[in-house]
Amino acid sequence: MAYSDFTRVSELEDKFGIRQKLTRIFEQITPLQPSDLLKNELQESFTLPLLTEKAKSELLIAPIFKEMRRYNHFSISFYSGYLFDVQPDLGLSGYCDYLFTTETQSIDIKAPVFCIVEAKNRSVEEGIAQAGASMIAAKIFNDRKNYPTDSIFGCVTTAYEWIFLRLHDNVLEIDITQRYSLEEHSLPYLLGV
Repeated sequence: MAYSDFTRVSELEDKFGIRQKLTRIFEQITPLQPSDLLKNELQESFTLPLLTEKAKSELLIAPIFKEMRRYNHFSISFYSGYLFDVQPDLGLSGYCDYLFTTETQSIDIKAPVFCIVEAKNRSVEEGIAQAGASMIAAKIFNDRKNYPTDSIFGCVTTAYEWIFLRLHDNVLEIDITQRYSLEEHSLPYLLGV
């Protein structure tokens, strides 16, 4: 079993004893204006065929994450497509589309992991359980490495639509009150999250 085998949040409830809660995760978001570099990169990418998850990940999602690194003065790092086997006997194994950590000087994933992102081709809803399983694994990973964290954040995106998650106190919070996109009016709020 792997992260991608989890298709319903109820499977996470049954297997790991978590609860799910629909809520607003971010009460106040300060919008951040995209840099000219990001705007140009996205504009160029929109002229290319973006029909696959891989194309969207490379051409639309990764530039957003590079912009986040710049906004955070390169104090965070992200890993794309890395194997993250934490507890295979529980299905907490497999590849994560994106995994974020504050360790910036390692080629290996180091604790603390603070965010997991799943990229999906069609629908953000189809990735919520998979992202939730990866977030549970990140919590276990951090605890084992003596970096306990109160919250692990997550996101599921099609590149055009973004939904955010938070694992806190064994509750998987799903922010369905706000969806973000790459549209000009929404992009600053996406970057602000």
